[in-house]
Amino acid sequence: MHWTRSLAMDERTDLRSRVSCVVCECEVPLSEAVVPEASDYVAYFCGLECYDRWHTQAMRSLPSSIL
Repeated sequence: MHWTRSLAMDERTDLRSRVSCVVCECEVPLSEAVVPEASDYVAYFCGLECYDRWHTQAMRSLPSSIL
């Protein structure tokens, strides 16, 4: 089965398959989430705009010696 936006938006989609965006905290279907993985955790984003905001903030918090 291929996941599509229409399937994800279907009322029959299991509500347990929803995740919260780490930036804006809105709930999105897991199949629609942007999922960057790190070594110790997984962060879910509702879209690329929230991912970009998170990434920019994360880069600013790194010490300049790492960059």
